[in-house]
Amino acid sequence: MNATETRLLIPSDISSARHGAFQDNWKVHSLSGETMGTHWNVNVSGHTSLELAEIKNLVLQALDTVVLQMSPWEANSDLRKFHAGNPQEWIAFRPEAFRVLQRALEIAKETDGLYDPTFAHAIDLLGFGPSESPGAAYNSPSVQQAMTAAGFGQIKTDTQARSVLQPGNLGLDLCSIAKGFAVDLIFESLVFAGQKNFTIEIGGEARGLGCKPSGAPWLFALDRPRDLQIRQRLPETRIALCNIALATSGNYLRYHIVDGQPIGHLINPKATNEKTPLLSVSVMSQNCMDADAYATALFLMGKEQGLIFARKRNLAAVFLDHTGEEFSPAAETMLN
Repeated sequence: MNATETRLLIPSDISSARHGAFQDNWKVHSLSGETMGTHWNVNVSGHTSLELAEIKNLVLQALDTVVLQMSPWEANSDLRKFHAGNPQEWIAFRPEAFRVLQRALEIAKETDGLYDPTFAHAIDLLGFGPSESPGAAYNSPSVQQAMTAAGFGQIKTDTQARSVLQPGNLGLDLCSIAKGFAVDLIFESLVFAGQKNFTIEIGGEARGLGCKPSGAPWLFALDRPRDLQIRQRLPETRIALCNIALATSGNYLRYHIVDGQPIGHLINPKATNEKTPLLSVSVMSQNCMDADAYATALFLMGKEQGLIFARKRNLAAVFLDHTGEEFSPAAETMLN
């Protein structure tokens, strides 16, 4: 297959997703804006008189909820309150932030700490946090010390009180899962409002329901590095985004140069340096929160271990490096 061809990934239940989507007097309505340092887009299939202002309000409410609770840059976010907490102090979390943290901790345990939401201080020192640090080298003493001090095993939660114990100078970073959760929160809001055919995308993380007015599926292209040689060599891969979510993780998406070396924002707590031949990993799942977190986890594992993990857990994943793409078995079954 050459770069001029297109590969299509099709969910197994796409026929049920198309039910009721055919409407001659409907059109696709598009809304967009900015959030979390990127852009959001929502496409809704509906009648020409669809109340777009109401839909946009639901979208903005969901985005505000995630930013206000989970942004490292928001002064009154639950994460900032946790960072400021005294040793052995229980910090109350709001429902959405607590829900996301719980899932992040579950995946941290599932991956033996390779995926870990407690590396906020190291991420900040690398230049990707709220302190606006110019960025230290990955192997610098300050970054390595911050990585050594982190670890999800130190976190204790009280589900009934919805609170989290601050063990002492531990930070939380949910950026690898919060954007996917924001997609899910918008999804839940639109479904509750009665919408049945739409797509949501925030900076490459996406989820769709139903199809277009014609009954054709929503098609969404997997993210690609900006390197023209890679783009020209690889065929485009698209997914029929009907009743499924998609997320992509890779250090080419966010990085800067320190001492002539590229430093990526995704931290491997078990590696002595952050270089990996992988360019990105895309994961397709029933919800975007899981897709977002698992994409990061698989990227940090590397292709060989990532494929083993994906196979054991039946994760649909696409691994991209300079040699091309490799599909997990669950993703292979979606290839058209």
